[in-house]
Amino acid sequence: MNYVLYGEEQYELESALSRILKQHHIEKDDLNMITYDALQSDMQTIMEDATTIPFFAEQKVILVRNANFLSTVNDTDMDISLLDKYLDAPMESTILIFTGSFEKMDARKKIVKKMQKTCKVLQFHRLDALGKQNYIREEIKRRNLSVEPNAFLELDQRLPLDIRSIKAEMEKLELFGGVIDVSVVEQLVNRPLEDDVFQLVNAVVDRDLKKAFSLWYDLCVLNKDAIYLTALLAGQFRFLYQVKVLMDQGAGKDMIVSKLGAHPYRVQITMQNARKLSTPYLLHILSKLAVLDQKMKGGQLDKKLGFEMFLLELQGDRI
Repeated sequence: MNYVLYGEEQYELESALSRILKQHHIEKDDLNMITYDALQSDMQTIMEDATTIPFFAEQKVILVRNANFLSTVNDTDMDISLLDKYLDAPMESTILIFTGSFEKMDARKKIVKKMQKTCKVLQFHRLDALGKQNYIREEIKRRNLSVEPNAFLELDQRLPLDIRSIKAEMEKLELFGGVIDVSVVEQLVNRPLEDDVFQLVNAVVDRDLKKAFSLWYDLCVLNKDAIYLTALLAGQFRFLYQVKVLMDQGAGKDMIVSKLGAHPYRVQITMQNARKLSTPYLLHILSKLAVLDQKMKGGQLDKKLGFEMFLLELQGDRI
């Protein structure tokens, strides 16, 4: 049996991969476990390996990561015809596993249609807001936790759309034991700084001054340095600018994910913001952030006051 594992939820994908290896009695450091990166390897080498019998074992696994040629983007320079030919008569002793972080396979491609017929295909969707709530409830039930309703709401706000992070935070609560109220959640479960900065970017994009200042004050309470926050904010807007430029060039989501090496979900959300802004305006914001950074580092401007002035000035700018 050959496999295709793909999707944006990498924790679940890796968990499924581990189960498949265990099912076939293969360890990740086994001599009969060979890993290739489709961005760096060629199909001829992979197929030659696939048609070679395993060493002192009944089966071997060939894992091909970044199999982007199965998505709408093919940035791998792979000779797909070799794989197409192999699937007509695959080696019984070889288990081929292709993985990718792309959102969906390109069903228009001949090789995709063939693999859907000849391989076991598993897709792993990234959590959405409702899915995250359901997953938190499952974790609470599985760990026999007693969580008050308000504490659940606080958990939902603090936890990201990422299963690995949710599991790690829920382990903290399990170790705490007892009744979990809001204060417990606030003490044990951190709000991801990147999420707060991402929300701050959204507030700036939407010109929601009230929300922008609310997020800024929350970050101040956490004693986050304004220079550090300015650098993070500039990084987010730089990424937004890169996405906007690629969109203007006609690139779709999969192409942008491939070119920038970013997570598909981050690209998807950023594309939504990019549609609201012009390229010159994004350059304008980056210029303001650069000047702000220089003045704060040079002691010409109070850091807290300078950042608040930056937020206020943006309200008067035109997109």
